[in-house]
Amino acid sequence: MAYRREIDQVFQRGQRRDGQLFSFRVLAKEDPTPRIAIVVGRKVGKAVVRNRVKRAVREAFRKNKQLFAHLDLVVVPRPGAGALTSRELQERLVTEFTEVSYGQRNVANQRGLPDQEG
Repeated sequence: MAYRREIDQVFQRGQRRDGQLFSFRVLAKEDPTPRIAIVVGRKVGKAVVRNRVKRAVREAFRKNKQLFAHLDLVVVPRPGAGALTSRELQERLVTEFTEVSYGQRNVANQRGLPDQEG
């Protein structure tokens, strides 16, 4: 997703799903080709760390595209993500996305916060 307008749509109309290390904004679409945007804040670490986290997220997305089919996805890593290795980040991203997608775990729900849908 290269266009700011499309990313804004995912934030405004997509569903928010929170894991321990990643927050996901997910917008379903008819086109089966998944798209991803990664937003890494300064709290995750310095530029080198943020770039490493982005590379790991992109690689996990590339390796598991079937998991993200029919979705526009914005991934927001949380501050603890910078402490993991690239391999650990990739594994955690897939695990957390699977857990929050199928309702097994959603940190926002565990904290009593409502889902932000629509």
